[in-house]
Amino acid sequence: MPHDHKYIIADDEAVQVLLDKMLGGGTRQKRREKLLKALDEASRHYENTTQKQRQAFFHGLLTGYAVALKLL
Repeated sequence: MPHDHKYIIADDEAVQVLLDKMLGGGTRQKRREKLLKALDEASRHYENTTQKQRQAFFHGLLTGYAVALKLL
């Protein structure tokens, strides 16, 4: 989905866009369920983190998203 928002590291909107993308699509059900479980747990803890932890979380989402794209 196109957007005109310029993201920064640990930007709440950027994190939400990545979460939405990771929750959409995919055909490998078992891997997908495992990913969704881990993603759900991580996103629940996201709100109670420091800025440094948010940056690490965002970096992890980007890395995970890249890996997920290769697996799909």
